[in-house]
Amino acid sequence: MIKHLLILTTYGQIFYSQEFEKQEDAVDVALTGGLMSAIYSMASETQREKISEFELVTSRIIFQEKEDDLLFVLAVDKRMDIKDTEDLLDMIAKRFYEKYGERRIDGIVLDEFVDDATEIIYQKLWYLDTQKRKFRIWDYLATLFVALVLSWYSLLIFGSPPFMGMADFDIRTFIWDGLLGSISSPVAMFLNILYMIAVVAIPAIAVYLLFKFTYVRDTFRFAKDYLMRPTRASYSELLPNYFLINILTSFIVYVSFMLFAGGFFSELTVYPLIPGALLSGLDEDFNFTNFSTSDIGDQMFLGILAWFTWVFVFPFIYSLLLGEKKWGKIYRNAVFISSIAIFVLIICYIFGGSKYLEAIGYNPGSPEFGIQQLQIKYQLIASIPLNIFFYGFLLFLGIGVNRVTPSKTRIPSIFAVGVAIYLTLIIQRLVFFTLYPPVI
Repeated sequence: MIKHLLILTTYGQIFYSQEFEKQEDAVDVALTGGLMSAIYSMASETQREKISEFELVTSRIIFQEKEDDLLFVLAVDKRMDIKDTEDLLDMIAKRFYEKYGERRIDGIVLDEFVDDATEIIYQKLWYLDTQKRKFRIWDYLATLFVALVLSWYSLLIFGSPPFMGMADFDIRTFIWDGLLGSISSPVAMFLNILYMIAVVAIPAIAVYLLFKFTYVRDTFRFAKDYLMRPTRASYSELLPNYFLINILTSFIVYVSFMLFAGGFFSELTVYPLIPGALLSGLDEDFNFTNFSTSDIGDQMFLGILAWFTWVFVFPFIYSLLLGEKKWGKIYRNAVFISSIAIFVLIICYIFGGSKYLEAIGYNPGSPEFGIQQLQIKYQLIASIPLNIFFYGFLLFLGIGVNRVTPSKTRIPSIFAVGVAIYLTLIIQRLVFFTLYPPVI
């Protein structure tokens, strides 16, 4: 992602140069430095303002002028997050002044700064080091355990789904009510105390594994970095294939939230972009003792199908539209980004799930629910936040996938993203209506 770092004066005196991308032909550092200073000076003199960056076809060159006429220049891949680039230049400039101050002599190239520059860059862009790693079986097991803990806590927060034949399962009933009810029974109280310890100990073990296994932490760390700033999605091409375990993680967490939060009643499960259109006839409680007669199995199927189309079908359409020769690599990175963006969609299942709706005074299984949905109160506390997060999911998905590859074809990448989103929605609706035609 980083191609070249230059530290020079505004009049062309080079103090430091470092290449990060191998070139077939050696780059003339003196010529490059002279060109950078000339461009910078010309912009300052002719336009009466300082240049901050300029773009090439696949690259971007960032300028930062500091005190004593020092110019810090960084050439990066055009898709690289611009805020990360600016932060890197700030960190490099700070270290440079700390190490050398004003002790610089014309004609001297400070080669010993290479260790400092490399340390800063690899600290900020930790993705550059991941390709060298080998993922062990213990890393996979630890990652899976952390994912299961996330799912287990969704069950604790939202309680069990409306399963006939199953006892309610949530923090209140199993810890508070259970503990009070077991005062007269030493064995039952002991078991409840053990359970309370488990509520704290299990996530503590998960946190320990995240710090113990660096590779495990980094798989979740990238997901966090991307969700904080979706423009970092371009870094996905630097990551090894074992990071694709995020697909499994997203599936486990997605299904657990859809199930335990009652997300199968969500408007988004069946009719994306159409608020209030629940699928009629699929609102019965899941009879745990007789799965085949339950409607919830159908709701779960529709929800999982929606997950599959966003994580696998959408990237496939996007990759084909770009027409790149290395479409497999584009597909791999787009799948990875989609599997992380789906975490934004999970929040929709919280607002659209039956547990949330019942908590705010609605009953999705009642005949009156259709009338309740027309109320302004329902729109404000259910439909509006639900759709905000759904469009947020589309925004994260679009920005992220658009950074997966530079546009080298006649079809702009952002156009391919838009077409892929709407084709995915059309496919979802066609499948839904084919399997479950509306009842008139």
